[in-house]
Amino acid sequence: MPTLKLNKGEGVKLFGPMAFTLLRGTVEILGKKVVVGERVIIHRLKSYAVVALEDSELDLSMVNEAQIKRLEDNEAYFEWVKLSEEIVSSSPTVVVVVGEVDSGKSSFTTLLLNKALERGMRPALVDADVGQADVAPPGYVSLAYPSEQTLWNRGLKPVRMCFVGDNKPQRSTDAIVNYVKRLVEQAVGEGRTPVVVDTDGWVKEVGAVLYKTKLVVEVRPDYLVHVGGSDPSFSALERLGVKYRPAPSPSVKKVRDRSERREYRSDRYREFFANASMVKYDLDQLVFVDMPLLQGARVDLHDERVVYSSVLGGKYFVVARGDTRRVYEELSASLGRDKLAVYPQGFERGLYVSLSDGKGSECPGIVEKIDFDAGKLLARTPCPELPVRVVRASTIRLTEDFKEEYVEY
Repeated sequence: MPTLKLNKGEGVKLFGPMAFTLLRGTVEILGKKVVVGERVIIHRLKSYAVVALEDSELDLSMVNEAQIKRLEDNEAYFEWVKLSEEIVSSSPTVVVVVGEVDSGKSSFTTLLLNKALERGMRPALVDADVGQADVAPPGYVSLAYPSEQTLWNRGLKPVRMCFVGDNKPQRSTDAIVNYVKRLVEQAVGEGRTPVVVDTDGWVKEVGAVLYKTKLVVEVRPDYLVHVGGSDPSFSALERLGVKYRPAPSPSVKKVRDRSERREYRSDRYREFFANASMVKYDLDQLVFVDMPLLQGARVDLHDERVVYSSVLGGKYFVVARGDTRRVYEELSASLGRDKLAVYPQGFERGLYVSLSDGKGSECPGIVEKIDFDAGKLLARTPCPELPVRVVRASTIRLTEDFKEEYVEY
């Protein structure tokens, strides 16, 4: 295996996939000190700035597109360290981090959390990136309480998850703002500071600026850190007492294309559901949200092809066996085309949902089957003991290999 020697103060950027074991000295990554004998694994979608705190030697394992680049004196990471130390030394209550996709905002968030832990603080993370979530699976805003330094927030365990039901923030901005505010208040109420809010990468369009501005106004952070950019619309928030701090983005960074971002989401689903339990729930004990078929009143359409039917707001929702197009054409003749929706039997398989006790605890689920005759819902979930009372649907369906498809109601 190749070795890499670094003099005190020298730094490199390591691009995964690779791993290294520290043979000698001490190095720092995102504020975390790596000691002799410690092994660090760098995922193929990640890259880290590694800085030697003393003369050090690394034993490397490199594959495929792994790379090593020397850090320049003006590398963004050094500015990040100064800014993170400024922030934690002021003992802030809340910090919001924004930035474009792959700007480095999640890495800066990790650095900030690590610096807070180093000072003996009790930080919290609100992960508000519903598309590339680290703490919860996609579609959730989540809260985590890191207790030790880490290199990737993906390893943190959620304290609480709030279901948005979409992997794109554009369609759910009000819900995200509401959940972020709620989780920040919970963390502060439980004595956690600083609370660091890591947001999604939607920042440049008009809608994005309006959304992020509303989030800051509602949360009222001490600091707003803008990684990789600067915007006068955000700097205007200093009128509220918010300290706006633009921070540079790394000149050389790992960039994920659309397919890699989809793959990342699939990995997150897999982590939560690969070993999930199959649980059966009584339909008549559940309240459904965003699923009109099961929110409406059951009706009998006297058609043997109809497995289940209900009516809600004057519209009929039907599950039918066989040729659903034909069923739709024939039923719409009497019910009206704009008053009818027909789904094929088994349409619910793979539907991504959130299971809740109705009191604030939520957990992800995948619908396996709805047995309309027996009145049962069969779902996979990592939280089999949760007393479920509310099922919130999404427009996402997951295949057997956890790829995303989309459905309409």
